[in-house]
Amino acid sequence: MAVLLLGEVTNGELSVDATAKAVNAVKGLGDVTVLCAGSSAKAAADEAAKIDGVAKVLVAEDDLYGHRLAEPTAALMVSLAGDYDHIVAPATTDAKNIMPRVAALLDVMVISDVSGVVDAETFERPVYAGNAIQTVKSKDGKKVMTIRTASFDAAGQGGSASVTAQAA
Repeated sequence: MAVLLLGEVTNGELSVDATAKAVNAVKGLGDVTVLCAGSSAKAAADEAAKIDGVAKVLVAEDDLYGHRLAEPTAALMVSLAGDYDHIVAPATTDAKNIMPRVAALLDVMVISDVSGVVDAETFERPVYAGNAIQTVKSKDGKKVMTIRTASFDAAGQGGSASVTAQAA
């Protein structure tokens, strides 16, 4: 199994904390590929490559991704989705805009604010303003999720993943 994780890139910089926490949450599901998309995302991709647990980093640089508009980023993720069983992102404002579109284009449900990974099909998420935990089991062929980063520790630094340019 493999995981495609959308790195949180803002103004060309990677949010290492959010991305590393998401990596730590899903690294047990398979090889993690981080996608860094933006008008200038190469430096962010180089940072993502240093996170422990990251197998590969894809970097998509184009003005199209410069303002983190949901539609082009979702289309990019869907174009890459074929090789991945899990498509995830930290539960940030951008990702909460992008990931439902990815799920809709793939005709699967989105599992938001995952706070625990039980297995490849079963996840935990808070409900009732965090007063209860819901267990969600998905039989969808591809799982599209946002990760509640406050629930996980950040993966360490020291990785050496390869960085590959991805056509826009």
